[in-house]
Amino acid sequence: MLVHKKQEMYVYEQEAASPAPKVVKKADKRLRAKCLILVVIATVMAVVTTMQSAAIVQAGYDLVKVKSQVAKVEKENELLRLDIAKLKSPQRIEEIATKELGLVMPKNAYYASATAPAASQPQPVAAKTEGVADKMLSAFKVNKAEASKGR
Repeated sequence: MLVHKKQEMYVYEQEAASPAPKVVKKADKRLRAKCLILVVIATVMAVVTTMQSAAIVQAGYDLVKVKSQVAKVEKENELLRLDIAKLKSPQRIEEIATKELGLVMPKNAYYASATAPAASQPQPVAAKTEGVADKMLSAFKVNKAEASKGR
């Protein structure tokens, strides 16, 4: 027969490992100071960046406001130029002269020239009959052209 062979069992006792002693390091004061300085510098940079952004945005709002004021003033200037043109109109001036001041349009206009005519006797030369309105209109056209040059 077969006999079961006895096996020897060895029981090993596990020794309880003592926990490794915890090494307590003292806080590194230099490292803490460096971290604190780093945090302060980052905070200051964030504040400066925020202030710069706020200043840029405010300048943008101011620029838009000034542009709208410029557009308003330019529109007002155009209206004033139109009023000036209406007031300088020769028809208006002629109307005021005849109705309010009682002036009359001359039928013939005479003028003297600086050079004497070739004939021995100076004779009055009849000018081309041109209305006061036409003369004033031509004068205003010259002024209008001069005013337009400024634009």
